[in-house]
Amino acid sequence: MPLDLSAITDTLIDLVKASWDSSPLWAELDEGSPATPAAPPFTPNISGLAPDVLPTEPGPQLGIFLYHVEANNAMESLYWAPQIPADSSGGGEPVRFLPMALDLYYLMSAFSESNYHWEQQAMSVALRIFHANPIIRSPAGPAWELTLTMEHRSYDEMSRLWQATTSPMRLSVVYRAAVVFIDPDTPPPAARKTAAANFIVEPLASGPAAGGDLFGTFRRGSYLAPSGVVPFTQAPATVAPGQPVWLLGSNLADAAISLISESGALTDISGWIGVDSTATRIVLQVPSVAGSPPGAPPAPGRYQVQVGDGLAPLTVAAYVDPGPGPVLASQPSITVTGEGFVPGATEISVGAIPVPASQISVAPTGTSLTFTSPSGSGGMVWPVTVRVNGIESDPALWATL
Repeated sequence: MPLDLSAITDTLIDLVKASWDSSPLWAELDEGSPATPAAPPFTPNISGLAPDVLPTEPGPQLGIFLYHVEANNAMESLYWAPQIPADSSGGGEPVRFLPMALDLYYLMSAFSESNYHWEQQAMSVALRIFHANPIIRSPAGPAWELTLTMEHRSYDEMSRLWQATTSPMRLSVVYRAAVVFIDPDTPPPAARKTAAANFIVEPLASGPAAGGDLFGTFRRGSYLAPSGVVPFTQAPATVAPGQPVWLLGSNLADAAISLISESGALTDISGWIGVDSTATRIVLQVPSVAGSPPGAPPAPGRYQVQVGDGLAPLTVAAYVDPGPGPVLASQPSITVTGEGFVPGATEISVGAIPVPASQISVAPTGTSLTFTSPSGSGGMVWPVTVRVNGIESDPALWATL
């Protein structure tokens, strides 16, 4: 993603705003627990302002303030993209061609001039919302994904932090948003290599090779968001029926390839090998019900690909047809078509609002589902997230609420 830290802050703020009115706290505070959620007694101004600025604003305040950024060197060293040339001079890649991995630290605090209940209730609602949404994704624009975790800070550390803001200390908590990958510059094309010839003196063996060295799985794709086409890369890869995925390694030509499920079931998938495969990159075309190669597509779940003695993770998700989208008009119920939906194991959420399982109906064929649209929020557009067996599908549809 481009370097725009404010986009991440705005996403966290919008998440709290979208879930504020539906927080279970309001019904719990109401005597008798009415059937419909009670209206919140107050709504704070939710912003990314610093703690010393919050008291200058009118009314109750909830601040989600980005106060520190750190480089995540461990994730940078693990990240690898095939477009980076392997023969750069100087003993390593130029820094601008490597991704920047960042950890963001937020100080969340509340302020009310004369009502401590509002301060503590605002923090209660926000803590519950962040606990229910540990994975945050971009609602639109360049794709990014990060995890949100509450960080432990000692009383001394928090005291020093508040002293630095020159504000009286308030109830507060630190959250870590990680890992944020910043796109590197596009590297130049690799230099043309000198042609070489290999001569085989005698045949090694007949039939499929016992294996090669498998480095991992990789996928390059894109999806259509309300703002336009969003390209992305994944390593390890998550793939849906009908989509291609790469196996990266060495000496992979003619190697037998197997897929291993979490239960240990082994399936030969050598028939998935597609065109443009080489000894260092095998292109697998995952089968679909109506597509090719022939064969039943794997159920959504976590798998391992085996080539010889090498193993690499591969996650299979359900396919969501983007045809009706990307933005769906406001409607009481929404129908999604695709492949791999499983009755009883399919979850839907619109933005940060989960759809109850009782309001999701999956066709026996697994090629379509219908769910009740959540209550509206002023015509805002939110992503429709589909998970089957805990595996999330590629972004494809957005709903108007």
